[in-house]
Order: sequence, then structure tokens, then C-alpha cells
Amino acid sequence: MAKLLFRMPRLCGLLLAAVAAFALPVQADDLAQQLYATHKNSVYRIEVISPGTDKKSSLGTGFVMARGDVLASNFHVVSDAVHEPERYRLEWQGVDGSRGPLAIIAVDVIHDLALLKAEQNLGTPHQTTTLPQKGTALYSMGHPLGLDLAIVPGSANGLLEKSLYDKIHFSGNINPGMSGGPALDGQGRVVGINVATASEGVGFLVPAHFLDALVQRASERDFAVDADLQQRIGEQLVANQAQLFADFLNHPWPKQQVGKFSVPGEISSRLDCWGRTDPATEKKPYLEIETNCSGQDDVFLSQRQNAGNVGYQFFWLESDKLSPRAFYREYQKRHNSQFQSYADETDVGNFSCSVHFVEVSGQSFKANICARPYKRYPGLTDFMVLMAMTGHDREGLLFTLDLSSVSLDNGMKLLQHFLEQFQWQPR
Repeated sequence: MAKLLFRMPRLCGLLLAAVAAFALPVQADDLAQQLYATHKNSVYRIEVISPGTDKKSSLGTGFVMARGDVLASNFHVVSDAVHEPERYRLEWQGVDGSRGPLAIIAVDVIHDLALLKAEQNLGTPHQTTTLPQKGTALYSMGHPLGLDLAIVPGSANGLLEKSLYDKIHFSGNINPGMSGGPALDGQGRVVGINVATASEGVGFLVPAHFLDALVQRASERDFAVDADLQQRIGEQLVANQAQLFADFLNHPWPKQQVGKFSVPGEISSRLDCWGRTDPATEKKPYLEIETNCSGQDDVFLSQRQNAGNVGYQFFWLESDKLSPRAFYREYQKRHNSQFQSYADETDVGNFSCSVHFVEVSGQSFKANICARPYKRYPGLTDFMVLMAMTGHDREGLLFTLDLSSVSLDNGMKLLQHFLEQFQWQPR
């Protein structure tokens, strides 16, 4: 009997835990149903319409914010209508099939946000809140793949650590078409705005406080439609690069050893850095050391063009087996930029390059410095640098720096700051 009395409390505990485990999903399902029922009439499909066919060319989601005739969404959802208003128009569609036109009030291109204005009241405005603790349940609403309005459970996992532009990691499925929809906490408050997905179960949200700031700016103009969105985007890009470069330049940089050079390491905690060392072998008679750092995200301008990219790379090659000619061939193969952009002549001019021979820490380098201007945003360029150490037959350092949407002056300042940190340290 004593043995049974000893075991029964343990058994009861196991039974209670099992009941609780089965009860939790039911409670979560009930909450999702309640949130859906409460918010479905204030979350809308956003369609970008091509007038030539009167058919949608793209779509996303929006939700009522600030007042009944204002919808919040992503900039990338409505970007075609921003850049080519003569070709595209915007419409909302409710869960009941009702429709109406939309105009663009304001945008925050850095955080991929837009405010849109309807001609009628579309429902009760949402309330926002701050980022909850990691693991807190969230519920994302939107039109996945253009289907009917859906609600998707997941959880908050804090801000991304290696991100130039703050985003919340959401462990739920955000599918295309859900962009611009709200991610709600259990009280129905907006924690973030759906913006992107990396893979199944890995989504990203724009923190709600950026939307609050955009609403505040729009309210100061009584939510009037902005007639000069291109100028506003240009101003935001200029302000963003100023903030980034202040972060880069106003603190000491850690150092790293690459071959016989000490060079800058991670110049910002928001950049993601990688490295590898491949020792010489019989089949590959040269030592390779590579490090690269870059931002893992950027600013969406259009389907062709992104902005706000930052990346730099160091590459050391060394061999005591290769002839000078064979070494040069291997060295030259690696002398290329990491710059990626699909912008065309509509967006940017041609690259203009200049070649310089400079001395850095007692060593000679050949530097190719290139820039191409943005056509819509005067004063901004894509900036690209390729540098190669010269004067050595069997060793050399390569350096690349790739920046987008920067002023030429800021690009040169950052390059100069890099070069001042180089230190030749022969073994």
C-alpha cells in the first residue's frame, strides 16, 4: 500500500500534464478563431491594377490603421503605383467582395511601409504594441498566394541580430500575398507588419513602432495624399545612409589578420561576417584566406533595384611553389566585385571608373574606384572599389568594397577610413 501511495501523486501529475498538453492547442485554436472574427472586416486585399487589362498585376494585404479610411501595408506591395502612377492604380477588396480605389498617403521606404487612403470607412483601426518576449504567440493575417483571408499562428523570436534594418523573427508561414498584413498578439494588438519569408516557418515582421512613426508624420498633414513620393524616398535614402555611416565611422573597428595584413574586421554588429582558410596542398599549391562581411538585408526600391547594401571582402593568396606567371593567373581570377544589382538604364546611369596607384602601409596597391548615379534620386550612387596589392611575385591582398545608394563623398570617406586601418605585418 505504501508503494502505491508513493506512486499515485506522480501518476496524477503525469495525467494532469497530458490533459494540459491536449488543452493548449484547443485554446490556441479558439483564440485564432476569435482574432479572425474580430479583425476580418478591417484586413483587406490590396491589388495593383494594370489599366490596360484591368487585371491585377500583383497583390498584398493591408489593414485599417489610425482612422477608418486609412490602410497600412508594405511599400513593396504598392511600389509599381509609386514609380509609375500613370500605368498602375490601387484597389482594396474586402472579405465580402466589396471593392474601392486607394491613393498613397505616405511611404517609409527604409522599413518597407506605406499608408493608403480609401474613399470610405473600412472598419475599426488597429492598435499597436511593443515587441513581446521571445516565444510569445503571434497570429499573422493576410491573403496567402492571393487566396481568401487567412490567419497563421507562430511566435515572436526577437529582433534579428545581424540586420541593418530592424526586423522581428516570426516562426510562422508568411506566404506571398500576406505582405502588409498585421501580426497580432493575443489581445489583437499589432506587434509587426508581415514583410518577408526566408523559408517555411521563418518569416519576418517590421516592428510596429516604425508604423507608428509613419502614422504620426502623416497625421501632421491630416493624412493628405503625398504628391511627391519620389522626393520623399530620396530624402529617406539620404537620411538612412547618414545614419549608417555614423554607425560605421564613430567607433573603433576591431582588427583581423588576413595573410600579412592586419585589416578591419566587423565594422558594425549589424553586419554578418564569414571567413575561411584553405592551406596549400599538393594539388593546390597555394594558401587562400578569405573574409567577407555584408548586410543580410537591404531596402526595396523596385522589382529591379535595391538600396542600402553594404559589403566588403579581403582575400589573401600566397604560394612558394607557383611561378610568378602562374601565381598572377590565380590572383587575377579572384579580382572581382561582389556587387549585385538588377537595375537598368531606367534606374541608374553607367559606371564611371578611375584607376589609382596608392601606397598603403608601405605597400603598393592598384585601385579601381567606380560609381554610377541614381536617376530618380540625385546625389546618390552605387559605389564599387576593387584593390589589388602589387609588387610581389607570390603573395598578394585583394580588397573589395560595395555600397549602394550612397553619396560619392560618403563612399570615399568610408574607403579612406578602411585604408587607414591597413597594417603590413610581415612574418
